[in-house]
Amino acid sequence: MSRRPIPFERCAVLALAAALAGGSAGPGAAQSLDAAGAAALDQSPALKADRARQEGAEARRRGALDAFMPSISFSADRPLDSKYSYSPNAAPTQIGIDSTPRSAPTQLGLKLDLPLFDGFKRWHTLESTTGLAEAGRFVSQGKRQQVLLDTGVAYLAVLRDARSLAYRDAQVAAVARIRQQAERQFEVRDATQTDVALARSREDAAQAQRDRARADLAASRLEFRRLTGMEPERMAQPRLPANLPASADAYAALVQRANPNLAASRLDAGAARAQARAARAELLPQVNLQFSRSAVLNYSQALDQINDTTTRLVAKLPLYEPGAYPRIEEASALALQRAYESQDLELTTLTAARTLHARRRAIGEQAERLLERVRRLRETVRSFSVERRAGFRTVLDELNLRAELADAEVAAAAVVTERDALTLQLAAAAGLLGLNGPGLRRLDTLPPPLPPGPVALPPALAGGEPEGPPFLRGSLDAAGLGEGPGRVSVAAAGAGPRPW
Repeated sequence: MSRRPIPFERCAVLALAAALAGGSAGPGAAQSLDAAGAAALDQSPALKADRARQEGAEARRRGALDAFMPSISFSADRPLDSKYSYSPNAAPTQIGIDSTPRSAPTQLGLKLDLPLFDGFKRWHTLESTTGLAEAGRFVSQGKRQQVLLDTGVAYLAVLRDARSLAYRDAQVAAVARIRQQAERQFEVRDATQTDVALARSREDAAQAQRDRARADLAASRLEFRRLTGMEPERMAQPRLPANLPASADAYAALVQRANPNLAASRLDAGAARAQARAARAELLPQVNLQFSRSAVLNYSQALDQINDTTTRLVAKLPLYEPGAYPRIEEASALALQRAYESQDLELTTLTAARTLHARRRAIGEQAERLLERVRRLRETVRSFSVERRAGFRTVLDELNLRAELADAEVAAAAVVTERDALTLQLAAAAGLLGLNGPGLRRLDTLPPPLPPGPVALPPALAGGEPEGPPFLRGSLDAAGLGEGPGRVSVAAAGAGPRPW
């Protein structure tokens, strides 16, 4: 492995460039989460398949509505070859006109059949198909929420892995500086061979961790490209829902009202009940109004045409229909199954909502502690150089500090991303992604990596007042949910009341 010295300026530039690639971008050129969501919705095969399914459901509903219209038919019957024979034989009349048919005549007819009563089978069938079509719309909404959620999680994963790679780059650069310094001190007998070997070992470990971070970033970029069809370049920090209910019970009530999967399940159970009622109609009386107009041509030698115009009322009382009772039992059992499945889904969803809400609160508190840990470690890095020059610290102390700082930064990035992903899951469970519902803001953001050498921290990271809050852009909603840019500071990450 090469041990060439890495210039401090180059290390700082590389770390800063990686941080910019992971989280910030110039105005007008940054990719936002709303653009990524729009691209995912536009090219998602799952949504395209769901649109085709919904078109079929709408067609079935229109077919059930057409069942209330009369059926009209036209018939034509022209025999190609026919000869009647009689027993006893009816010979043709020799005197007068023979009116006995000698062959099958040509028949033309027009028939109109209007069902007046069928045991409300058509009505219940219409109820069932309408419920299924409405349920399909909620299913489509749920799939849109899932696509937006998957895109948002992939977006956050790219930002997390890019920032983690920047932290690992900064760690490698800092450890390389420490190794170079130890080698120079060893040359003048101010350090031991153990210090140099330990620095080289830590550099190898840091490079291995950087390689792992680079592989994680490549994987998250591939997942993002699979979902959106676009490369993740110059991605802006997204703003996330912040005005969701603060209590678990209020959030569960919101999910019970607004979750699209629960709404689809209830409608599907209602459609199954309507279909069971339609099955019972097979045993009820049926009344039809029929009108027919027919003509019989070439009936016999005496009668050339017979016209028939008839209006009749046809009533039918089923006494026994093979398979009718099993079909009724099957439809009733299916309706009961759908009802129990809907109850189970609602119980499972509400329990998961409460669990998710509690987990989001706990992860948010953990993120605040980890961000505070990063801030304190960075303060320690600032003061460490003074102690190092005074002889109170060793090479091992500096290596341990840099390793602990990098691990803390990567852990904070992972937890903050998990917290934001849980926020997206909370909004998706309530059907709020892509809707003008909750307000959007960024609770806090991770600081960029430190240069490898001793630095003076800005007031925001040193515990004082920030010079100016960072400018954050982006919107979660692919349909324009954003409320304009928000401004927050890193110093405010652990101060003041929070909605979570």
